[in-house]
Amino acid sequence: MILENRNIIVFADDWGRHPSTMQHLGKVLAKNNRLMWVGSLALRKLTFNFRDFKRLIEKFRKIFSKNSVSEVKEKISNILEVHPFVLPFHDVKVIRFLNKMLLFRFLNKIIILNHFHNPIVISSSPIIYSLLGKLGETSSHYICLDDYSLFSGAFKSLIELEKRVLEKVDSSFSVSKPLLETRVPKSGVNNFLPQGVEVEHFSKVNVKNAEKLSDIKKPIIGFFGLISEWVNIEILSSLAKTFPNCSIVLIGDAAVEVSQLRKYSNIYLLGKVPYTELPSYASNFDVGIIPFKINELTAAVNPLKLIEYLALGLPVVTTPMCEVEKFKEYIYIANDSIEFNNMVALAIKNDTMEMKEKRKKIVLNYSWEVITDGIGKVILEVEKRKVA
Repeated sequence: MILENRNIIVFADDWGRHPSTMQHLGKVLAKNNRLMWVGSLALRKLTFNFRDFKRLIEKFRKIFSKNSVSEVKEKISNILEVHPFVLPFHDVKVIRFLNKMLLFRFLNKIIILNHFHNPIVISSSPIIYSLLGKLGETSSHYICLDDYSLFSGAFKSLIELEKRVLEKVDSSFSVSKPLLETRVPKSGVNNFLPQGVEVEHFSKVNVKNAEKLSDIKKPIIGFFGLISEWVNIEILSSLAKTFPNCSIVLIGDAAVEVSQLRKYSNIYLLGKVPYTELPSYASNFDVGIIPFKINELTAAVNPLKLIEYLALGLPVVTTPMCEVEKFKEYIYIANDSIEFNNMVALAIKNDTMEMKEKRKKIVLNYSWEVITDGIGKVILEVEKRKVA
């Protein structure tokens, strides 16, 4: 069963900010369906820092632009990107009611103008609880990517809003076992959603595209992704001291203070690189690392970068998380900084072409096409039962 020729409304992040799970799913769904992509409705409180101010300006530009309804940047004709205006104060009941009215009026107008009738609703945002059942949808589905309530600055009401979403949706999908066990919908249709990879994209490697690495010596201990609150800065510092003859390359924006890392001459903070060039950069790594802190938040995390590292054939060293255990035959799992250092040394020393090919082969079962088809089957089965 393939989901095709349907209208699908997706509530997720802003398209193009970074290659997220929802956007990977959206690209595949758009091959055979029409998508209305509703940009971020805000899950965190605003703070008075430059990064949030910059983000707010970007968001306002999209909301109040003449092209606030447009095709996505990649010119995927089947994806209509929309940016409704909401007030980012979801802990206030009156504001939530006002946002409900604003969202409904805005989306109802877009549905009518673009003939998006009888849509399927897929959301990774708990904020849309009040819209469920009011958009003429044939079914609704919640995708739980993280325990949002544990994020720094997250709205306190998210737990309650998520409960209301789970009471209404026809099915839910969770990316980790802890989330699967705690985010159970009233419908009982509860599904595990593995992280995936664009296999073809990560096979396109061109060393000429990795200009920022041209003067950086190997071996390279590499990381890509947002340097966020759950990245263990102490592990990175320890690596720099333990491997003075290696380069520790960090690709991605920093959402936390990283001045501690700048004092090491062998740590290179390259910033963000385009997703199109990411495979070329990461293919230069001798080992890919996932130095996440282990706490209540990361216990529910399923790191997307793990599958992407494996798609490049890289040995991987990671801290222990529930969802990395299933790949223990192909990766190294370290419980503390000392183990992390030891396993990085082993990963570099013991890597072979045979292991590289085994890693690349295992991820073929995790292509976004395979994963999205699985979601489609669940949706069609749910709708079949609703009609019967």
